[in-house]
Amino acid sequence: MSFKRLFRLWLRALILGSVLSAGLFGQPASQPLDCLLARVNDRPVTLADIKILDAFGLYDADIGQAPGGRQRAILEKIINLKIVLDLVRERVTIPPPQVESARREALARLEPGRAERALARLGLGPNDLLPYFEEKLIYHEIISLRFSRSTIVTLKEIETYYREVYSPALEKRGEKPRPVLEALGEIEALLKEEKISRQVDSWVKNLRSQAEVQIFDSCLNALDKEQNRP
Repeated sequence: MSFKRLFRLWLRALILGSVLSAGLFGQPASQPLDCLLARVNDRPVTLADIKILDAFGLYDADIGQAPGGRQRAILEKIINLKIVLDLVRERVTIPPPQVESARREALARLEPGRAERALARLGLGPNDLLPYFEEKLIYHEIISLRFSRSTIVTLKEIETYYREVYSPALEKRGEKPRPVLEALGEIEALLKEEKISRQVDSWVKNLRSQAEVQIFDSCLNALDKEQNRP
């Protein structure tokens, strides 16, 4: 049995014990504690996974104000992540110090006390979050290797964006646009990011058509109740 699977079983037992004694998120023990929310090929996604990712803001920057609910949006992100990790040929490893640094920086960006309250509520230590940060870093490294170096922005695209989007937006705010040569680097980076985002969306959609994805309705209902609770 893999380390990650052992970790998940241990984590599930730990959460179950803490809930039975005190109640997770203030819920009575009769409420759903954890369940198998989805399976991506042979990779499980549990309700506890989504709650942890939400509590520590691992996907705050990626989902923004998700119309279908934060945790539903996180679930979709995690399904896509696991599809990529499972189906791509690259075998990427992230040095442990880099994973630890990502965890420290992410927790430091949270509003004061949020991380400490969440750790106490879930009965976790900071190191228990490392596998989640490691998977996210591996995912982004795969994306970078596949798309960042091959995505090109032409001078014509930059000039068109400058003329049709960049300058009008600044003028509307009463600001004078910088000359196109001064704004070139900023616009190139923005356009490249947009191109990569579209390419990744298309690529992941194709991978998803090849994957075996199961979402379990009973656990999904528990997720919806969690999101809608006052």
